[in-house]
This record gives sequence, structure tokens and C-alpha cells, in this order.
Amino acid sequence: MPKHTHRQLQFSTQTDPDTGTRVTRLTPSDVTCHRNYFYQKCFTQDGGKLLFGGEFGPGSDWNYHLLDLHTGDCLQLTDQPDENTFGGFLSPDDKHLYFVRAKRQLIRLDLATLAEDVVYVVPDGWVGYGTWVSNSACTKMVGIEIAAEDWFALDTWEKFNAMFHTQPRCRLFSVDLSGPHQGRRNLILEQKGWLGHPQYRPFDDHTVAYCHEGPHDLIDARMWFINEDGTQRRCGKPHADGESCTHEFWVPDGSAMIYVSYRHDSPERFICSLDPVTLENRVLTAMPPCSHLMSNHDGTLIVGDGCGQVSNDSSASNAMLTGDPYLHLFDLKAGSTRRIARHDSSWGVYKGDRQVTHPHPSFTPDQKGVLFSCDKAGEPGLFLAEL
Repeated sequence: MPKHTHRQLQFSTQTDPDTGTRVTRLTPSDVTCHRNYFYQKCFTQDGGKLLFGGEFGPGSDWNYHLLDLHTGDCLQLTDQPDENTFGGFLSPDDKHLYFVRAKRQLIRLDLATLAEDVVYVVPDGWVGYGTWVSNSACTKMVGIEIAAEDWFALDTWEKFNAMFHTQPRCRLFSVDLSGPHQGRRNLILEQKGWLGHPQYRPFDDHTVAYCHEGPHDLIDARMWFINEDGTQRRCGKPHADGESCTHEFWVPDGSAMIYVSYRHDSPERFICSLDPVTLENRVLTAMPPCSHLMSNHDGTLIVGDGCGQVSNDSSASNAMLTGDPYLHLFDLKAGSTRRIARHDSSWGVYKGDRQVTHPHPSFTPDQKGVLFSCDKAGEPGLFLAEL
């Protein structure tokens, strides 16, 4: 169906059998839908509308949609094949959607008219990879490109592992989103070796974080910082023997980077913080085996999605396993942890995508709810759990 199409969605609310929390399914149980990546802006500032990816037919393409949480009206925003429906985000002023199309074009879509501008085109011989992230003012963005000769679709965890062993040529870059130099690319770092998860530090355009991507058990130093001009490249944390660090994100106020740490010979996992200036690492709290974490604005509240222990399959060592089926709330001020609700994700690869069943929880703007995706009770969909 074309962009501008409106659909009326019916919400369904149930009470979690274990915690009593009210959980609302926002998307149809017979349509594959998912949220964007957990640290990308998906709610409008007032919390009234929600960006998501959905596979409404006919056809099998996932496109962007904007859902009015008050009325259930769902507006289709895009209608082209191969939209990156995980990496896109709403601009701070709620006027635009930014996303990458067909691994080549960075699109800016006007939410009032649905008109599109091509802000940047990936050069020939390269592929736009992963989630690209803007600075706080949304005047520029950092991204990763992989040499086309090294690229292949990562539609299984075995292929994810294979990409690491390929050691693809990657480059970390920034691109101007506005002004007289709109579309200009600035190379920050190029190297042989898989790079991922580029992120500007909030309210600090000079500091860019990125990761050494690959199987957790094969990476000896995941988190890295570099100045925007390519100087002062520094390792955030060399891993201890048998340690893995995963799913790092910036606290939205820019005060620290938070990440998951675990050891391969221990069931415990820890929430840790990393100072980007001093490189001091601190353990904040022990936690159940969660995969993804996200915090509120100042990092005092954190939500995580429970999972299983690490896969022992060396050919797919990032494959997710079921185990702990809950969303967990960590109140760092009070020093407390509690279960919010069950997510019951299968964590499985679905329709050739490794991410679509992952919960990827985050807070609503008013901190009164948690948004997450999962595939319980039908197709993957979006849910809101009340706090």
C-alpha cells in the first residue's frame, strides 16, 4: 500500500499474570511489526505518537508508520522496498523522519507532507550498514559503511559470525544534515575490521563512540571513543579474561555510557558505566541475564529485557536463547530491582531478520511506561507496559 494510507488499529490490554502490570498490544497480531532500535527516538515529544516498522500487505516490505496512541490512527510514511526500519528516528522537533533506504540513501521525510529529500548517498563500492545516529541538535549524523566486496546479508547468526572473520573494510564517518554543506561526508576512521554502533555523545559533538562488532566471545575490546576529527582514538575498556561487554548506549543526558558486562563462566550479569573522558569503569548493579538496557534521561532508571544464558554454539555465538522471560526495572537511586511484566520473546530469527523478535525496551517520554517488541501471541508486535 502507498504512503499516506491510514489504518485504524485496535489496541488490546491485558493484565500480566505474574506481576499484575497492564500491558497493551498496539499492533495487530497477524501483522509483523517491530520498534526501531532502542536508543533511537520513536515517540513524539509529547508521547502521543509512535514511530514503528510494519509489514502491512500486500507485499512483504517493511515500511515506516506513525501511530496516534490516543486515536489508534496509523499513518503509513514510506512505501519503498528495503527500508532500514530499525535504524530510523524522529527529529528532536518532531518534523522529520530520518532513515536509510536500500543501504544507499539517507532519507529525510517531512512528517507533515511525507515529501522526501535524499540527504546523502553512499558512494559506489560501499554499503551503508547498521544504525546511524545524529547529534543532539540533529545537524549531523555518524554512520558506518562497509566495502561492497566484503558485504553480505546478515540474515542468520552464522553469517554474523562469518562477517567478523571476514574482517571487512569499514569506515566511520559523519555527514552534515543541514546548512550549506548538507550531504558532505567527513571521514573519521577507516580500517580493516568490523565496526558498528556509531553514536555521538549527547550534547558533545566532538566525541563519537563506536564498537568493534562481532561475536561477544571473540571481541577483546568492544567499546571505543574517537574525536570527531579522527584524533585521540581510545579504547573504552579492554575486556578481562572471559569477559564480554555488550549493547552499550549513552545516557541521554550524555553523562556516561552504560553497558552490559558478563563472564562466560558465570551466570551473573552486571550493569556498568563508562566515563568517556577519564575512561573510569564502574559496576552499578548486578542484574538478571538481560540483553538490552536503556535508561531514562539521567540514568537513574534502567529497563532491561531478560534472556537466556550465552549460546555455546561457536558458529553462532551471538544467537539469543530464551530463559528469563521478564522485563526488569532497575532503580539505581533506590537500589531496587523488580519485574515489570513478561515479554516472552522467542529471540528467534524471523523472516530472515535477527532483530525483529528482540524486545529492545525503552521508556515512554513521561517515564510512565515501557515500550517493547516481542513475538508472543502471534506475529512480532509492539507493546506498552505501564509502570
